Amino acid sequence: MPLACVLISDITGSTQLYETASNQTALEQVSKVLGRMRQIIESTGGECVKSQGDDVLSFFESSEQAFQAAWAMLNESWPAGLSVHVGTYFGEFLNHENDIYGSAVNTAARLSSLAKPGEILVGDRGYDDLTPESKARLLMIGEIQLRGKANPTRVYSCSVTELSEQTVIFGGANKERARGTELADLQLNGKTWQISEGESLTIGRSADCDIVLKPAWVSRKHAALSIRRGQLEFTDHSSSGSLIRMANGSEVALHRRATLLNGSGSILLGPRTHIDNDCCIQFTTHDLALMQTKQAV
Repeated sequence: MPLACVLISDITGSTQLYETASNQTALEQVSKVLGRMRQIIESTGGECVKSQGDDVLSFFESSEQAFQAAWAMLNESWPAGLSVHVGTYFGEFLNHENDIYGSAVNTAARLSSLAKPGEILVGDRGYDDLTPESKARLLMIGEIQLRGKANPTRVYSCSVTELSEQTVIFGGANKERARGTELADLQLNGKTWQISEGESLTIGRSADCDIVLKPAWVSRKHAALSIRRGQLEFTDHSSSGSLIRMANGSEVALHRRATLLNGSGSILLGPRTHIDNDCCIQFTTHDLALMQTKQAV
């Protein structure tokens, strides 16, 4: 079967619009958005397959083309309080009787349904093929076990909202629930720190930081760790960047942006070329009681 990057873009706010405006007015506004989405898809090299309700199904030869289309949609000024959320996935699909089917379509649909207004969710293979500039717009938010897939899918988010409003996925055996963080333990060279909801720690070379590190490549105010809304967040403020290394071996490089942490792993300050175990902060999160999520996977 051929390979392509499937993109599903869906309108948010149409139901409310039909409640507050006449059916004719709402239909006209929704039609404008659907038409503009199709224009964006075609102008970035994609092929529109169909519109079903408030969404548009399309596919692209490359993940980069699909991401550029999705990014343009997020930054469009949509009318009548409407917005768009998008899911993309690269993989095999079947083109049959003017429609497309297959794993890539199903996964893109699942990611689109999980995305919040003004957010793009990108699956693992789609992310791997992006340019460095596009990757810099994305944040790894976790892994999700999707129906029909043997292994969890790494999911990346790009949003025009604040980090706290992006989709957060905590992996786990129970698909109907997600975990939050109650406490986080941090360890460095025999010293231990602990933070809980509403608390934070600063990290850097400055003596007034909570965790002080002396190497020259560590910025004075290099980074911060905090727990808010049951999520452990690491934010890099530095000129040299940071590296997050999870217990399973996966890594996320950060430079002046944030990511959410869950489970256990290491935070290494500075670029890959300056990895120093003396600057390696170990973290472990401790879960809250399980709480019901708004969206079931």
